[in-house]
Amino acid sequence: MITIEYGNGQAVDDCLAEEFVRDLIKSEIVCAKDVEACVSTSNVITAARVLVKTEDIKVQFKYKEEILIPNKDGRLEYWPDGFCDYEDKWLMELL
Repeated sequence: MITIEYGNGQAVDDCLAEEFVRDLIKSEIVCAKDVEACVSTSNVITAARVLVKTEDIKVQFKYKEEILIPNKDGRLEYWPDGFCDYEDKWLMELL
């Protein structure tokens, strides 16, 4: 299983987010064990959710002490406050 933690982690450029997730997938396959990464940018979470939908990868997200598992469409049943929501909050300020 791939676990991507959102918090104080690696910042990933937008143009590299999908490649970052694909590298995690390759690492899991090659090492045949669970893979973990910690990121501070929501683009990696979004890229992983898209790959869940389009390529049926298995991934879970960790935020604080919570584990969030996307459904087959990459959607999350529960979205905790503070999880990948900075951009949304800024955009709401513009409205």
